[in-house]
Amino acid sequence: MTPRAVPRAQPVGPGLWRLALSTDTLPPFDHVNTYLIVSNGVAAVVDPGSSAPDGAEAVTQALDALGVRLVRAILLTHGHHDHVAGLEDLSDRLGRPTVYLHAREAGRVAHATSALDDDRRIAIGDVVVRALHTPGHSPGHLSFLLENDGAALVGDLVAGEGSTWIGVPEGDVTDYLASLRRLRGLAPRLLGPGHGPVRTDAADALAAAAAHREARERAVLQRLERGTATLAALRAAVYPAVPEAAVPFVEATLLAHLHKLIGEMRVSNLGEGADGPYARRR
Repeated sequence: MTPRAVPRAQPVGPGLWRLALSTDTLPPFDHVNTYLIVSNGVAAVVDPGSSAPDGAEAVTQALDALGVRLVRAILLTHGHHDHVAGLEDLSDRLGRPTVYLHAREAGRVAHATSALDDDRRIAIGDVVVRALHTPGHSPGHLSFLLENDGAALVGDLVAGEGSTWIGVPEGDVTDYLASLRRLRGLAPRLLGPGHGPVRTDAADALAAAAAHREARERAVLQRLERGTATLAALRAAVYPAVPEAAVPFVEATLLAHLHKLIGEMRVSNLGEGADGPYARRR
């Protein structure tokens, strides 16, 4: 049997490479983007989320090919399994560099980490990486802005194609929209998402992600304008004909939107649990 080829790093911009590595994640994706920031022989690895046998091998081969002498850091956008699954193996191979993660995500990652706060900067060779707290998908989600180049590595804030998942108990639509606005205000040159292709239309991609969430919110309110509705009735109206396997994810997304609308005093839960029924407040 011919050995499977190890995935190769693709250049994204000056000092930045992308490896699309297989991982267990939500459809339509089957990979995680692991990024390599390299400058003057020094590197950082962002989101080693593949536990596949060739995952860590692909990263180490790419680092060797790029002439890396020192891996200073492993940076994690957040602690979900599909972004950290290969952390332990890769860390061992690289001599246990410091692993940086926001404090609100630290409980998900057993490996020793260093808390990374909003607006902290880390120098990787001549590249300055600015950590941005961009919650919404998860409470401690970080994006990484390469200040020398304007590229932003955004994890699950934006997907390369389609939309990212925002659902309870971790997702917060209010935080998510605020994070999109903040990043758009920084005018990044491109977005490196956690899944899917790199987005060179950064402003449009961020605006589209916000518009998608706002459209879902309008659909919820439009259904409630016709009368009270249970969670199942809202799902049928807002997400018609979803596969059975997707129902829990869809309902978690609806609940994230409902929590926002309830907090804004625009919707009420007339029941005693998540099933509702829900009503439009007047």
